[in-house]
Amino acid sequence: MIVDAHTHIHDDPDGLGNGYDASLANLLRSMDKAGVEKALIMAEAVDVPYIKRISNETVAHACSQYPDRLIGFASVHPMGKNCMTELRIALDDLGLRGLKLHPRFQGVPADDPRCVELAASTAERNLPIAVDAFLWKPTPLRIQLPFHIDTLCKQVPNARVIMNHAGGFHFLDALAVLIANDNVWLEFSTSLPYFINTPFKDQFLFVLKQAGPQRVIFGSDHPQKDMAKALQTSREALQETGFSSEDLDWAMGRTFLQVLSPQSGENHA
Repeated sequence: MIVDAHTHIHDDPDGLGNGYDASLANLLRSMDKAGVEKALIMAEAVDVPYIKRISNETVAHACSQYPDRLIGFASVHPMGKNCMTELRIALDDLGLRGLKLHPRFQGVPADDPRCVELAASTAERNLPIAVDAFLWKPTPLRIQLPFHIDTLCKQVPNARVIMNHAGGFHFLDALAVLIANDNVWLEFSTSLPYFINTPFKDQFLFVLKQAGPQRVIFGSDHPQKDMAKALQTSREALQETGFSSEDLDWAMGRTFLQVLSPQSGENHA
């Protein structure tokens, strides 16, 4: 089963920037074209120039329409005075299946006490936490570094943490965090195709190889990235670095499903 573990939708088709169709219909068309059977949609409690806020309600409604194809993660802003209540509603009432933290756009490091509290509450429900680990210039770079995720994991040892974009420009630090914590996985959307045609390609693929197929997760970052192209590029790159057909099965879907519900008996084949 192929699962795209990093996608977005928006009620406004231009909600993720001009030129990117963020509609639910386009996501489903892209999944059909790429042969992707399931996709993770992530809410975004952010306010930045080129991305409009994606509500938990929007994500939950889409997932309720296509429960066999779509999985939703919640997002709440750690600085919000009602963030814990918002998280409870998103997970318990709306039925979303994980939490997305976004240090790059929320301006709060992953190991901030407020993020730790949110992560702990999510982990208590046996649900995973995704943490963005790319870089954005307006936010101080030091609060976006992967080592904050290491501290988060040490404080919430029962959390299952997916590092989005595999650390971006700090992919070697991301590998160090993964090695130091058995509860971390690398989701490599955007980063893998970015490094393909650069001198850092072999180093990035080394990180994925060292992590292994049961610790890496495919994502496209749809609609800002073409899903079918991202899938093809990822598959070819992983094959080049020595991933077998079984390894690809894990990286392209089984690993994420295992992280999502390790003991539920959900079909991971």
